Amino acid sequence: MAIEDNNLYSGEKIHRVKRSQELSPEILSIQKRQNSTRGIYSPLLIFYGLIFLIILGTIGLSLPFSKSGLVEYSFVDYIFVSTSAVTVTGLVPFETELGWTLFGQSIILFLSFIGGIGFMVGAGFLLLIITGRKLNLEQRLLIREGLSDSSPTKLETGNTPNFLLNVVYLAIVFQIVGIIMLYFLMGENIHFNDYGRIYNSIFHSVAAFNGSGFDIINDANGGSIGSITGDSYFLIITMVLIFFGSIGYPIVFELLRNTKMAYLSKFKEIHLSLNSKIVIIATFLILIFGSAQFLFGEWNNTYTIYGSSFNSKITHSIFHAITRTAGFSLIDYDLIHNSTTFTTIVLMLIGGSSLSVAGGIKVGTLTVIIVALISNIRGGEEVTIFKRTISAQVVRRSFVIFVFSIILLSVGFIIMASFEPDNLFKELLFESVSAFGNVGLSTGITKDLNHLSKIILSILMIIGRFGPLLLATLLLGNKEQGKIRQPYESVRIG
Repeated sequence: MAIEDNNLYSGEKIHRVKRSQELSPEILSIQKRQNSTRGIYSPLLIFYGLIFLIILGTIGLSLPFSKSGLVEYSFVDYIFVSTSAVTVTGLVPFETELGWTLFGQSIILFLSFIGGIGFMVGAGFLLLIITGRKLNLEQRLLIREGLSDSSPTKLETGNTPNFLLNVVYLAIVFQIVGIIMLYFLMGENIHFNDYGRIYNSIFHSVAAFNGSGFDIINDANGGSIGSITGDSYFLIITMVLIFFGSIGYPIVFELLRNTKMAYLSKFKEIHLSLNSKIVIIATFLILIFGSAQFLFGEWNNTYTIYGSSFNSKITHSIFHAITRTAGFSLIDYDLIHNSTTFTTIVLMLIGGSSLSVAGGIKVGTLTVIIVALISNIRGGEEVTIFKRTISAQVVRRSFVIFVFSIILLSVGFIIMASFEPDNLFKELLFESVSAFGNVGLSTGITKDLNHLSKIILSILMIIGRFGPLLLATLLLGNKEQGKIRQPYESVRIG
């Protein structure tokens, strides 16, 4: 009996231990999801694609049949122009129509088109066409990063493939319409045959909508598209293309959708998203401010608009405010007054809207910062605008973008100034901001810069196009916030 009791106890013990193990809670280790900075779907793929396009453009522009032979070339010039085209900036070391053949100009046009739509948009579009398969969530998020979509919008990840197709279709339609209108509205003062008019219409429609600023119609006064300064219709179409290219694809889609809904509902009240309200209102305020400053600042400047008719002055002023994202110019920016120079620098730094071809810190970013500052001054705990609250995450990102932009721009400018003693402070600052904002306006010193300065400008173009926020994300990494909070202590500021 003792042995049986021992066996029974032993079996019961084994049974109880097994049962207790089944019922005991399991401890799972859940770690924060890490965003890979390596691999085929890492955020760096956008950067790799950008560099790949620049390399292809550099090789293409260095070919003998790409060069006209009318100017002196260097390998740095090939890199500079290719970078300027891919980043849709438009800064050039010499006139585009003078230094490149039709083949070379076509390479620049192609790079501007791809760079304007966005590398990841083109890649995603080709992936959809070639493979016919759906994009996974990680691929959709990557494409959103390529579109500079760093804040919550109505662009949901589930609709990314359709959005990609719509972006490509919209861009093509706008540029085709622009080509047709520019062809028929090109003034008689531009003496081209039919083929020349077609080619120029194609080139300038693509350049205007994508904000690259390249042009093949120059004059002796330092302005681009200078031969058509008296052609108001040509300038108006150019301004419309620049405006819609810089306003942002989601906003254009929303405007089209609301226009359709307004028509179907017999023009009842329509509603825009908070992002669209902010961008549209802020953009028009910037255009009004920029136009007014240029008009009054240059009214008596004999080197710019003095002596022009009143209508011409108005057209020049509006064009100046709009071209802050494109880089076309009707005047020599080396001859404008200092007040206009400073205003232009600010406008170039602001840039256009997110999810557009424009660079800069973006209109929405600036608006969020201003509203946050006003709210903080008033002692508010939340940032609100148009009866909506902006999340703290968006506010923090806006300040990160702004601070990173200023730091990177300052570093590039200081390096350039150190190796360009013959150029003035104003000109170098203007050139640096133009490169970083992917604008392309210049005071005319680009051709006189040394190789190091051109490389610095190329880097600024890439950083401006790649996005300060994405750079900040990669630099900060994916470090988990410590669970132990350190004690607070006051720091004197101000």
